[in-house]
Amino acid sequence: MEIYNHDSPEAITYKHNSIESENWVEHLNYIDKEITNLLNIGKVELSKNKELQNVILKLKNEKADNTDAIDTFLKYRESLPKAAECEDVECDMFYVGEHEKFRKAYTSHLKKYRQVKEAYFNVLTLEA
Repeated sequence: MEIYNHDSPEAITYKHNSIESENWVEHLNYIDKEITNLLNIGKVELSKNKELQNVILKLKNEKADNTDAIDTFLKYRESLPKAAECEDVECDMFYVGEHEKFRKAYTSHLKKYRQVKEAYFNVLTLEA
């Protein structure tokens, strides 16, 4: 999606939000693959480390949360074209508010995932 000089401020906002939501979904899909890889590594190490079992459970829960986040963000991304159809400020502000809620949810999801991932690597590092 390209932004042009002649685009209205509303169109520019819509395009920025669309690009950002596309990046969110792409990153969440990458996290899903990363969690799968971490779980596979964890299976090998699990027999050697009982402390890892708790972290593996958290990682599995995080995978489920990430799958839910992907679904939620995909639905949001699909709803974005409706924002381009707004004809008044109230409608525009609704979609600006919605986008901000999703931005905060994305940031919160990343923070939570990073904490679980750090715990995972800390347990593995203790073994080394």
